[in-house]
Amino acid sequence: MYFSGKLSIDPSKDTVIKKIKPTKMFAKLLNAITFGANAKKEEQETFTAVSILQQINMAFRSLGITNAVRLAVNDYNFYLDDKGRENDVDEAMMEFETGIDSLESQTFKNILYVLEHERASIKYLLEVEILRNHRVGQYPINITINGVMTDFKAAPEETRVDVEERMKDVFSSQEAYDMYVRDKRSVFDTFVDEIDLAIRKFIKVDDIKNIKSTDLVRPKEPIADRKEIPVRLAGAPITAGYFGFENYIFYSYLWSSMAYSHNMHIHDVNLVDESGADIMSVGEEGFDAGEFDTLNPEAEFEVPDGVDAEYFSGSDYESDLIDNNLLGSSMDFDSDSDKSWLDSWGDSDSGDSGGYDSSCSSCSSCSSCSSCGGCD
Repeated sequence: MYFSGKLSIDPSKDTVIKKIKPTKMFAKLLNAITFGANAKKEEQETFTAVSILQQINMAFRSLGITNAVRLAVNDYNFYLDDKGRENDVDEAMMEFETGIDSLESQTFKNILYVLEHERASIKYLLEVEILRNHRVGQYPINITINGVMTDFKAAPEETRVDVEERMKDVFSSQEAYDMYVRDKRSVFDTFVDEIDLAIRKFIKVDDIKNIKSTDLVRPKEPIADRKEIPVRLAGAPITAGYFGFENYIFYSYLWSSMAYSHNMHIHDVNLVDESGADIMSVGEEGFDAGEFDTLNPEAEFEVPDGVDAEYFSGSDYESDLIDNNLLGSSMDFDSDSDKSWLDSWGDSDSGDSGGYDSSCSSCSSCSSCSSCGGCD
């Protein structure tokens, strides 16, 4: 179990709304017959990489957050801490500012800035993602915050049994379990809200969306050693394999099996896979963990019966949810879904309301252009 927060930030900056031209044959055809009315649009923010990072750093410094982990622009790492350095934000920013020229700062596509912090028995990993281009209605700055309990940080010589022994008091009764989770969640929520206020102080914003959750990992199979923890670079911040974090997150891969073996009543929690992707959101009524194999990594995943829950696509257990008629098939047509064949409308990073790309290199709707007459 760990905690997650997400701050989606809409800065008060000028934007340019651009219509994105379609790149695939059928999308172009539909766009043509509707005179472009259905073409997706995206916003392009006017801030530079340097200016926005400076403002975010001021907000973090005001809270004592000064440990940088990673700083990447357009997926290129300007800084990556692989030694566990302390108070290295200045070093990361120096590497960034000397490595990026003014032109690239003006034309960046995305920035990923990761920091770590520890306070009040919770270790935090903060991932800042800044997008220059984003769909209308989406916010260009998103801060994802993961918090893990330092009470169960694994020492170098500790085994799974040792860590579980230190965890057992939490699972000694339902009252002890609920109180522990509630107290730690309160600490986490306070920290996220402090970041929210600091951002508002140092960055002029139009809006900040603040969402928090308690996340419970359901491993695909038992994790016997921290070396077996899977690394998911595109997942939640704590799954990216950053230096030393395997010791902090080891306990979270043991939590579900202990909840199962101690028959804890699970409620008000998001069940997530090993990448942090949501499987299901369990409501207030919850379910008894020992009655199903939902949390038992030694068995096939089982969907609990009669549970007040919301189910999500995109996790390692999507096929199980589809088999239980809790999700539609991934092949179902949905014009707003990431799986839709019309999604190619937003693939381009540039474009305007007129003119089309006559190249067929991006056409995947047929096996060869000779069979359909080309992609124009």
